[in-house]
Amino acid sequence: MFKNNFKIAVRNLLKYKFYSFLNLTGLAIGVATCLLILLFVQDELNYDRYNDKADRIYRVIADFKLGGNTLLSPHLGSPTAEALLNDYPEVENFVRIRSTGNWFIKYGETTFKETRLIRADSTFFEFFSVPLIMGNPKTALNKPNAITLSESMKNKYFGSENPLGKVLRLDDREDYIVTGVYKDIPYSSHFHPDFITMLKFEDNGINQYWLGNMSYYTYILLQKNYNYKNLEAKFPAMVQKYIGPEILMFVGKTMEEFFKEGNKAGYFLQPLTDIHLYSDYQGEIEPGGDIKYVYIFSAIAAFILFIACINFMNLATARAAGRAKEVGIKKVLGSDRKELVKQFLTESIIMSLISTFLAVILMQILLPYFNNLSGKQLEVSYLTNVQFLIALLVLTVFIGILAGSYPALFISAFKPVSVLKGKLRSGAKSGFLRSSMVVFQFCSSIIMIIATTVVFNQLQFIQNKKIGFSKENVIILHDTYILGDQITSFKNEIETNPNIVSGTISNYLPVESNRNMNGTFRDGRIDDEKLTPMQSWRIDYNYLKTMGMELVEGRDFSEEFGSDSSAVIINEATAEHFEWKKPLGKRLSQFASSNGSKIATYTVIGVVKNFHYESLKNTIGPVLMYLRPSTSSVAFRYKGVNTKEVIGIVKDKWNKFAPGQPLEYSFMDEDFNKMYAAEQKIGEIFSIFAFLTIFVACLGLFGLAAFTAEQRTKEIGIRKVLGASVLGIILMISKEFAKLVLIAFIISVPIAYYYMNIWLQDFQYRIDLSAGIFLFAGFSALLIAMITVSYHAVRIATSNPSKSLRYE
Repeated sequence: MFKNNFKIAVRNLLKYKFYSFLNLTGLAIGVATCLLILLFVQDELNYDRYNDKADRIYRVIADFKLGGNTLLSPHLGSPTAEALLNDYPEVENFVRIRSTGNWFIKYGETTFKETRLIRADSTFFEFFSVPLIMGNPKTALNKPNAITLSESMKNKYFGSENPLGKVLRLDDREDYIVTGVYKDIPYSSHFHPDFITMLKFEDNGINQYWLGNMSYYTYILLQKNYNYKNLEAKFPAMVQKYIGPEILMFVGKTMEEFFKEGNKAGYFLQPLTDIHLYSDYQGEIEPGGDIKYVYIFSAIAAFILFIACINFMNLATARAAGRAKEVGIKKVLGSDRKELVKQFLTESIIMSLISTFLAVILMQILLPYFNNLSGKQLEVSYLTNVQFLIALLVLTVFIGILAGSYPALFISAFKPVSVLKGKLRSGAKSGFLRSSMVVFQFCSSIIMIIATTVVFNQLQFIQNKKIGFSKENVIILHDTYILGDQITSFKNEIETNPNIVSGTISNYLPVESNRNMNGTFRDGRIDDEKLTPMQSWRIDYNYLKTMGMELVEGRDFSEEFGSDSSAVIINEATAEHFEWKKPLGKRLSQFASSNGSKIATYTVIGVVKNFHYESLKNTIGPVLMYLRPSTSSVAFRYKGVNTKEVIGIVKDKWNKFAPGQPLEYSFMDEDFNKMYAAEQKIGEIFSIFAFLTIFVACLGLFGLAAFTAEQRTKEIGIRKVLGASVLGIILMISKEFAKLVLIAFIISVPIAYYYMNIWLQDFQYRIDLSAGIFLFAGFSALLIAMITVSYHAVRIATSNPSKSLRYE
C-alpha cells in the first residue's frame, strides 16, 4: 500500500509542477530559516558549558546604591575572594581576573599590539577547563614575571620554536618569561584572553579595601550539589562585617545610617553559564549576548515554520478542485477515507522530505553569510552529529503531518456524488479556517514590518540626535603613552599643520570605554548625603574646543589662571545632582588617598552642556573635568579634507617621535557607531527575517487566491454575462483579501506596540511609537497582498464566461 501511495504521490507532484514548486519553495525557506535560528539559539545557550565544573562556578556581582546612583558591577575589591574562601566552607576555591587593556608585546625585533591580556590568580588553569599543551598548570602562574599564551599566539610569535623559557617584553619596560601554552579558549566562552600573567597587587594600600580598587572579576567554586542561594543568604552578614567599617571610614556613617538614607550595599552570585546572556553590566570583560533576542528569534523561527506549513495547507486545498474527481472515483471503487488520508499524508511527508533536503542545502549556502551577519562561527557536522540528524528527521515528519493533516482530511471528505457532478463546495468552517490562517500569516508579517521599522528609526534617531559634542572630523590616537615626555611636543607639531583645527591630550574621550569613578561630595563633607561616585576626567586646555563641547556657564581652563590647577569643570548633570542653581564658585571634594585620610577640593569654574559619553541606553551621569597631565590618548579635529591626508600628517610626526612603534588610530564617529553595532546587526537580521516572513506569507495568499478563483469561476461567469466590468470583478475579489489584511492589522498593532515598547525601554533616549509607523506597516502589507492576489483576480476577471458556463 505504501509503495502504491508513494508512486501516486510522486506522480501528483510532477503533474502539478507549479503548485509543487510553490510548496517546496515555501517549506524549504521556512525549514532553512528555522534551522539557522535554532543553530543560533543553541549556540547562545551553550556558552561556557565546555567547562567541566560549569555547574559549580559562580561569579560574584556587586549590588550597590549610593547617592541615588545604582551600581551593578562584576568588578570587586581584591579581598572579597579571600574572605569568601576563609569564611564559608562551601566555597572550595576562587580565581580573580583583571583585564588590563592594550599592550605592545615584543619578541626579538618584532612588536605587536595585543588587546586581550589578563592577569589571573595561579588557580586559573585548575578552575577553568583550559588545558595547557606546554607547561605545568599548577606552576605556570606562580611567579610575578610568568606569562602564558594561547596556541594561536604561540604560532604568531614563535612559529615552530619552543616558547618555554623565552622572554617577551611588554610595553618596552617589563620582561616576562613564557611558562605555558594553552589551547585556544573555545569560541563559546565569555572571555578569550590571548595572554595570561600572574595577578599582581600594587603596594599602595588601596587593595586591602573591599571598596578600594574595585577592578577584579571574582569567580568562586562551590561544593557539589550545593544550592548557591544558601550562600547568598549569608551575604548581608558578610557586608556588615567587612563593608561596614569601610563605610564608616570613607563616608563617616554606620551601616544603619547608610541604609536609612536609601543607600544599598550587597552582593549576589551569577552562574557561569548565565554570564553571556544575562549580563549587561558596566565593564564586562567582553560584550555578551541578550536572552531576549534568544526568545525573539525562537518565536520568529516558530512563526516562519508555521507560516510555511499554512502555505502548504492553503496551496493543497487550492488545488482540491483539480483532484475532486480523483477522490470521487476512488471512493466509488471502494477506497475508504482512511486510505485516502494515508495517501495525502504520504504526499505531504514526501514533500516535507524534499523540502528539508533543499533546506539543508540552502542553509549550508547561507551559513557563511549568517555567520558574518551575526558574528557567529556556526557549523554543522551532518555525519557525526547524530542528535542533529535525529532532530532533522523528527522535524521533517512533524512538518509533513502538521502541514498535510488538514488538506488530507479536507479532500478525503468530498462526497463522490457531488464531485462527480462537478458541484464542489467547501463549507463555512473550512473557509473560516483558511481565512484565519492567512490572517495569522499577515499578523506575523505586519509585526515584522513594524519591528524592522522601529529598529531602523531608533538607529536613525541615535545617528542624528544631538549628543553634546561633534564626533565628525576627529581622529583619535591610542596608546600614546609610548611618547612619554614628548607627547606635548608631538601634539604641538601636528597642530602647526593648516588642516588641523586643534588637538587635545586626555585620559578619556566621549566614546564608550572603561573609566574610573571617584566618590565625590560637597566642600569636604564626607558625611554628605549626596556623596556618589562620579566620572573624573583628566583634560588639557584644548579639550572642549577639540571635542566641540559647549560651555553654558563660566569659562574654560586657561593658562592665564594659575589657580586652575585646583579648578574643575562640571557637566549639567553634576549641578542637577547637587541641586545647584548657581554652580559657579561651588566646591567639590574627592578622596585623594586609599584609606580616605586625604581629601582634594576643587572650585567649579565652568559648566559644560550635557554630552553623551556612553550608549544612549544609559542616562547622562555627572562628569568632572580636571586640568591634569595624561598620556592615554591624543585627539585632533581636522578640517573637512581627505582622511588619508590627515592620516599621512599624523604618521609623519609619529614616525619622527616614535620610530619603529606601531600607530593605532580610529575616527570618533566610527567609535561612536560601534556602541550600536549589536543593534545594527539586529536591525539587519530583522529586515531579512521580515522579508522572508512576507515572502512565505505571500505564497500562502497566492494559494488562497487560487482556491477562491476555482470556487467562484461560475459565479464570476454569471456576473460577467449580466454586465459586470473587469475592474468591478477585480475589486470584488481584492476586497475580500483586503478585509483579511485589515483584521490582521487590527490584531497585530497592539502586539507589536507592546513588544517594541519593551525593546525601546533599553534606551534612555528613544523614539516615540507614532501612528505613522503602524500605518506604514499596514499599508505595506495591504499593498503586498493586493499585488499578490492581482494575478488570479485579473486572470479570472478577464476569462471567457462561456468556458465556465458551458456545462450549466
